[in-house]
Amino acid sequence: MARSFSDNQVERLLDLVPYLVTNPGVSLDKIAFDFKTNRAGVIEDLNTLWMCGLPGYTPLELIDLSFDTGFVSIRNADILSKPRKLSIHELAAVIVGLSILRESLSEDGFHYSTVSELLRKLGTSSNVPAPVSVKPSVAPEIRKIVDMAIKKAGTLSVTYYSLARDEESQRVITPIAFQVIDQSEYVDSYCHTSSGFRSFRLDRFKEVSFNDLNSVNIVTQESGEDVKKEFSIRILSHARQISETFRIDVPVNTSKEFEVLCSAYNEEWVVRSISGLNNSAVVSNPPALRRKIAEQAKKALKIYE
Repeated sequence: MARSFSDNQVERLLDLVPYLVTNPGVSLDKIAFDFKTNRAGVIEDLNTLWMCGLPGYTPLELIDLSFDTGFVSIRNADILSKPRKLSIHELAAVIVGLSILRESLSEDGFHYSTVSELLRKLGTSSNVPAPVSVKPSVAPEIRKIVDMAIKKAGTLSVTYYSLARDEESQRVITPIAFQVIDQSEYVDSYCHTSSGFRSFRLDRFKEVSFNDLNSVNIVTQESGEDVKKEFSIRILSHARQISETFRIDVPVNTSKEFEVLCSAYNEEWVVRSISGLNNSAVVSNPPALRRKIAEQAKKALKIYE
């Protein structure tokens, strides 16, 4: 009885290597029959496989195939049969990565025990100890509750820290999906408090609780709080730092002063950010924001008088 193989080419190629090792000299027609494809498909797979091999990727490491006679054989099967041995640095990287992954999992979950067992085996066989403590940026309990809410289409009451406002707020959200932006994990959600879709950084959730939407008293924020306000800044130096702070595109190699239009949700964040730039940039518009920054600077100077 013929074996059943996946139609996916990557999975088929992974199956093809051990198949050819255990069936030296097998015909192209027999391979096509076993893999439920045609002769042309087999030749295409073999040509792809010919360019694969072990790290180094010179003719010495690439898979050496012969199939021009209509029968296929691998000449370097002895090399392929040897398992790749990780270096001490590679093992250390794997162990640290698994340790971080374990810290982000709940201890009563299935994957936690699996990762722990794998860490124990790697540590025993390699003599590379696992880190005593690796703190993830997101508490596993918070991740577990948010993940449950996504799967059950549930609603959460959250205490969220806003970097822009430098304050914590109480919100009711319905999380939709996780995504990673600039190496930070976000939760795409519908925010019932703001009556709109928002993305929240997962590591800024301070408290999270699963609830029934019907039992929650939702307080809607005043309109305008979550609306971006535009302002202009004149960049004097350190263009790259300013580009990263305000998330704008600026020519980083220019030596001239220039003006850029920006936007932010909160004026207080703009005041703090501009004040911390050590005169690398100044607000040019609107005048009210310029006065606010000037007043803040005068208050700071009085502290040192």
